[in-house]
Amino acid sequence: MQKMKRGDFIIILLVLLAAGSIYGIKWFNSLNDHYKQGDLMALITVDGKEYKTVPLTKEEQIIDIKTQFGHNTLKVFDYGIQMTYSDAPLRIALEMGFISRPRQQIICIPARIMVEVFNPNKSSGDEDELDAII
Repeated sequence: MQKMKRGDFIIILLVLLAAGSIYGIKWFNSLNDHYKQGDLMALITVDGKEYKTVPLTKEEQIIDIKTQFGHNTLKVFDYGIQMTYSDAPLRIALEMGFISRPRQQIICIPARIMVEVFNPNKSSGDEDELDAII
């Protein structure tokens, strides 16, 4: 077994610094999203198809989703959304909590449900778009 040389440590350190810098810049840019309460909406998709788009308002709204994949309940309140019920074997989506910022998501894999918060007033050039899906 060979020992690590000083050059190996320098390369590892540079790669970690580069990765940390990229993550830090993306995190800092996400904090600078400008929107007013009530501007945001949530896109709910089931099995990759749009199910419903709801405005995130202060008023409470219950969304009951019953499909062949399962039963889930979402609750809109305080300008955000949260999954409150899931009949999935592991209720990981319930632990994702309350989301209220753009690009935050709740995903329930067994029920094939994805909820994503977005700003409809933001121009498409401002958003980080996917280049490809693998």
